[in-house]
Amino acid sequence: MFEKLKICFGIFKKRIFLLFINQFQERRKRCSDMVAVIVLIVVVIAVATVFRTQLTAAVTAVFDKLTGFMGS
Repeated sequence: MFEKLKICFGIFKKRIFLLFINQFQERRKRCSDMVAVIVLIVVVIAVATVFRTQLTAAVTAVFDKLTGFMGS
């Protein structure tokens, strides 16, 4: 009887441990995804800052052509 209980308890401990490991890996994955998004945002802001004048000139040219095309 005690032998069967030991086996059942061992299986239960193993399942709890695997559940804990799976939850830990999922949290780690979500955290690394968040870090990747933050790094991407920082890179976009840095590129926009470095090329600010060129981007401003390009956007201005596009809007000038668009307003000219619309006849305003």
